[in-house]
Amino acid sequence: MFGKADRNGEFEGIPLRGTGQYTRVSQRHVFALRALASVGRRRPDHIISTHVNFGPAAQIAKRTFGTPYTLVAHGIDIHSGLPAETVSSLRAADGIVAVSEWTRLRVLDLGGIDPEVVTVLPNTFDEGRFTVAPPSQALRERYGVRNGERVVLTVARLAPHERYKGYDRVIRALPLVNEIAGPVRFIVVGKGEDKERLEAVSSVLGVRPMVTLAGFVSDEELADHYRLADVFAMPSTGEGFGIVFLEAMGCGTPVVAGNRDGSVDALANGRLGCLVDPNSIEAIASGIGATLLGRGLPLWFDRSSLRAAVVMRFGRAAFQEAVMDALRFLK
Repeated sequence: MFGKADRNGEFEGIPLRGTGQYTRVSQRHVFALRALASVGRRRPDHIISTHVNFGPAAQIAKRTFGTPYTLVAHGIDIHSGLPAETVSSLRAADGIVAVSEWTRLRVLDLGGIDPEVVTVLPNTFDEGRFTVAPPSQALRERYGVRNGERVVLTVARLAPHERYKGYDRVIRALPLVNEIAGPVRFIVVGKGEDKERLEAVSSVLGVRPMVTLAGFVSDEELADHYRLADVFAMPSTGEGFGIVFLEAMGCGTPVVAGNRDGSVDALANGRLGCLVDPNSIEAIASGIGATLLGRGLPLWFDRSSLRAAVVMRFGRAAFQEAVMDALRFLK
């Protein structure tokens, strides 16, 4: 097997050949050329590319060898500024798998794509790792969470191009949340170059003591961060789906999300969590505040029942069944 990483490695025990020490763009080209060469040698029945960036290579394989292909669309990777060759590969695809209905609509908005070839396949999560357990006292002490403070959590990369996730808007909503539900601590898990700007914004708004930028958190500690939270909030405007919502709910933590993107699918149209207008600070504050006060569907506040519901809908068994349905064209 071969991969896009620069070094050799392995995937689930199988040796994986890297591309070598190239620039990121060159790595993509090397990977695509190797994939095409492999298609020529092995002549697979079907190609599945899990990123549309490699759609043009799949289209070349189809033209050259007659191999049908399917592309996976995740959300913000689909937009009006896509290169012409990528759009062409989407239009020529035998199948397109979108992770949410919002993503599916973005694909169709490109034009020239048969709706019949686009199917929705929701993401899944590691249900064995994200489970219900008591909150960690050690984490409360690490972050200095005081008695009576409610914890609101966001897990996101702190990068300028990912501000659509809404962590800025949660910070701006904190004074109102405090008025509605009392003392609150907003913990943001994730690293990136946007950290200093967020610190400055928090200071200007006078909420710096309410904001903890936790930085990078290891996989081993991530579930404990979800369990520490009273609410997981990410009012995004461009999320293709949002696996973090499933992880939070898998730990039994209530969720607040935006109602304008793929988050709607992750929250089952509001049955699994609170959906708010992500562009309204007042709506975000109202949703977080109400959820902190236990106002909403009873399911949201029963940790074991919330976990059971998200596992039933998005767990591995449900995902495997959905994959078989989404890839029906391979039969």
